[in-house]
Amino acid sequence: MSDFVVKSKKKKDYTQFTARIETDVLENIRRIVDENNLESINEFINASLKFAIKNLKVMDEEDS
Repeated sequence: MSDFVVKSKKKKDYTQFTARIETDVLENIRRIVDENNLESINEFINASLKFAIKNLKVMDEEDS
């Protein structure tokens, strides 16, 4: 029988809040996390938001 090993993780600074996510978007997130054996929905959403913010380009109304 294998030993039960607890690994400590570096704690991150989180703030918990409530947000509304469209049902189909959440279903896609759950599917992506599940199919790719990702750590958690929370980690996926945080990574996605960081990527989106880093690559954000604001367009003037004239540009659209």
